[in-house]
Amino acid sequence: MYSFFILSEFFSTLEVKANDIMENKISLIDLINLLFITGVFYGLIFTVTLFFLKRKMGKPILFLNLQVLFITLNNLQAWLIDMNLVSSFVYIRYMRVPWYVLCMPMFYVFMVNYLKLSKRSFYVLRITIGLFCTFIILRISLIYYAQQNQFSEVQIKYFMDNYSSIEEIVSYSYTLVIFLLSLTTFYKRQHLFYQVLEYDDLKWIKHFMNLAGVILIIWLTAIIKSIGNSVFSSPEIYYPLRLSTTILIYWIGFKGLFRFRVKEDRIVLRKSIRKQLKTENKEFLWDHEQNPEIKSEKQREQFDRVNDYVINQKIYLDPFLSLDSLALSLQLSSGYLSNLINTFADTHFTDYINKFRIEQAKKMLIDKDFADYTIISIGLESGFNSKSTFYKAFKKFTQITPVEFRRNNL
Repeated sequence: MYSFFILSEFFSTLEVKANDIMENKISLIDLINLLFITGVFYGLIFTVTLFFLKRKMGKPILFLNLQVLFITLNNLQAWLIDMNLVSSFVYIRYMRVPWYVLCMPMFYVFMVNYLKLSKRSFYVLRITIGLFCTFIILRISLIYYAQQNQFSEVQIKYFMDNYSSIEEIVSYSYTLVIFLLSLTTFYKRQHLFYQVLEYDDLKWIKHFMNLAGVILIIWLTAIIKSIGNSVFSSPEIYYPLRLSTTILIYWIGFKGLFRFRVKEDRIVLRKSIRKQLKTENKEFLWDHEQNPEIKSEKQREQFDRVNDYVINQKIYLDPFLSLDSLALSLQLSSGYLSNLINTFADTHFTDYINKFRIEQAKKMLIDKDFADYTIISIGLESGFNSKSTFYKAFKKFTQITPVEFRRNNL
C-alpha cells in the first residue's frame, strides 16, 4: 500500500512539474529536480534493458550496469527525501542506504575487467561490500539505540545528522582511494593491457577519470558546506553533485556500453579477417588499360608488385598505413611510389588504399555472420581510424552510407 502511495505521489509530482513548465512557472530548483528525476528514469530503463539483453555482455558490462544502477538508486533516494515522499516511520525516515560508496568501486572493477586485469578486483569488491554492509548495520543500530533511549525528535535528528556526516566523510575518503587506485592502474600499468590498446585507444576512460575528478571536487565542496547544516533539511547544498552524477549516468551508460561492444566486435572480426588472409588470393586488380599514359613495361611490373603486396598482405587494414611506410616496405622512394599509383591506379594514395578498405567493409556488411556487429567496428577493422573517415570514404565510393548499404543488401 505504501509503495502504491509513493508511485502515485511520484507521478503526480511529475505531472505538476510538467504543467509548471508549460505555464512558465518553474523555478531553477524545479528544473534541476526535473532533470534529476529524468536521469533516474533513464538509469532505471538502461539497467533493466541491459540485464535482459539477448546478447550477453560478460563481467565488464555487468559491473558497468551495476554502477549506473547504484548512481540511479542513490539519486532516486535523494529525490524521494527532497519531495518528502518518505514514511513517518523512524527507521525509514532516517534510513539512508549508502549507494554512493559502491559507485566508484564498481567502475574500478569494470575497468580492470575491461582491461583483462580482473584478478585485481577481488579485494576491492570484498572491502566495498563489507563497508556497505557495515554502514547499513551501524545506521539501523543507531536508530534503534535512539529509540530505546527515548530520544526526542530533535535529538534523533541531531544524532543522525552527526552520524551521516561521519559516514559521508568516510565514504568520500574511500571513494578517493579507489579513484587514485584507478588512476594508478590505468596510467602506470599499460604494459599489462597492451592487447586492449589494439582495439581501443581508451580515451573515453581518460575522459571519465576527468569527469570523476570534477565530481569528487564538487562532492568535497558539498561536504565542507554542509558542516553545521542539517543533512536532512539542506538538500540544495548537494544539487550540483546530483546534477553532475545525472550527467555521468547518461555519459557512462552510452559510452561504456558502446565502446565495450565495439571492442568485442573488433576482436571477432579481426580473427575472421586473419582466416581470410590465409585462404584468399587476389581480390581484384586495377585495370591498367584505363590510363593511356602507361610509360613502360617495367613500371607496370613494379605497380603489379605493389598491388599484389597490398592485396595479399592486406596492409590496407593497418589504420596507420602511410605512403612513406609503404614505400619503405617496398624499398621505393615515396615520390616514385606516389607516381606509380597516380599513373596506374589513376588516383592518389589515400583513395587507392581506401578502395580496398571499402571493399573489405562491404563484404562484412553483407555477411549474415556479422549482422549483429556494429557498423563502426566493421569500419575500424577494415582499416579506418575513425567513424567519420569511414563514413566519408564509404559515401564517396558508393554514394550511400554504410547503414543504407547494409539495409539494402543484407
